[in-house]
Amino acid sequence: MLDRFTKTALVLMVVITAIFLTGAYIGYIGGHGMEGTDAMVEEHAASTAANVEATSLVPAITDLVGEPLGFTIAGIVAGFIVGYLWTGLFRRREDA
Repeated sequence: MLDRFTKTALVLMVVITAIFLTGAYIGYIGGHGMEGTDAMVEEHAASTAANVEATSLVPAITDLVGEPLGFTIAGIVAGFIVGYLWTGLFRRREDA
C-alpha cells in the first residue's frame, strides 16, 4: 500500500507531465512560430563561421561510438556510480 507522501508525489508527477505534454502539443499545432532562440543562433553561427572542423587531441567516447550510444553509456556509468553511493549519500543519521 502506498503512503500519503508517495501518492501525493505520484499525482504531482502525473499532473506536471500532463502540463508538459499539453504545452508541447500546443506548440506543435501552433506551427513554426515557436522556433526558439537556439535555431536562430545556430543559423547565424553556421553562416558566419568558417568551414573549419574542430580537432581534439583526446578522442571523446562520442567520437568512437557515436552520440546516442555515447550518452547511453555515460548514463549507465553515472547510474552505477549513484546507485553504489546511494546509501552513503542518503543514510539517515539516527541517534543511539
